[in-house]
Amino acid sequence: MNQILTQNPSAKTQLKSKSQPKGKSNRLVRWLHSYTSMFMLVIMLFFTVTGITLNHRDWFESADAPKQLSVEMPDSLLVEGGWDTEPLDQANQLRKWLSSEHGIYGNKVSYEWEAEERFLVIDIKRPGGYSIVEADVEAGEVIVEQQNYGVVATLNDLHMGRYSGELWRGFIDVSALLMLIFTLTGFWLVIPQKKKRKKLFAMSVIGTGSMALAYVWLLVG
Repeated sequence: MNQILTQNPSAKTQLKSKSQPKGKSNRLVRWLHSYTSMFMLVIMLFFTVTGITLNHRDWFESADAPKQLSVEMPDSLLVEGGWDTEPLDQANQLRKWLSSEHGIYGNKVSYEWEAEERFLVIDIKRPGGYSIVEADVEAGEVIVEQQNYGVVATLNDLHMGRYSGELWRGFIDVSALLMLIFTLTGFWLVIPQKKKRKKLFAMSVIGTGSMALAYVWLLVG
């Protein structure tokens, strides 16, 4: 007797409907993993390399000799009474003038004003260097000392967000978030791989254990 095998359309539809959400989530995770990896490719290389240079700063010690610049204060800043009534505004105008005319720039600026001596000191810090401005308002003279610690020091400071300004600090935060997405999506994609899952998880445990042992060794040592 011939038997005719038939499929239950409703059961097939149920299986398909159950697999669709999982398939969509996997595609989304794979898309996130791929695009974050490409977007972060050079950025991750930057933070990886500068992580090494930060850990071995003595390998890259190279600093130019400090340079000095002597200029005359512009007439617009020698207006009678300006420094007595609004010294901070005048100091800020002087800094902007030095930036536009002589390339003296930085992201962290502090002012020290001696009212009696009418003497101003501006401390300007930037990644990889600094400038110190000494302005004698009575004489109308400005002396600038500039120090540059080199390319590697600049990159190290950028890695730490040191003297780099709010925009760069925000960039670091976004980069860290994208690295987190890249890492978690990679972990998500590993879970369904039954054949490789144990080995990959073992590598993760080894990496975590190595970090923990290094930290314990540091504390004990």
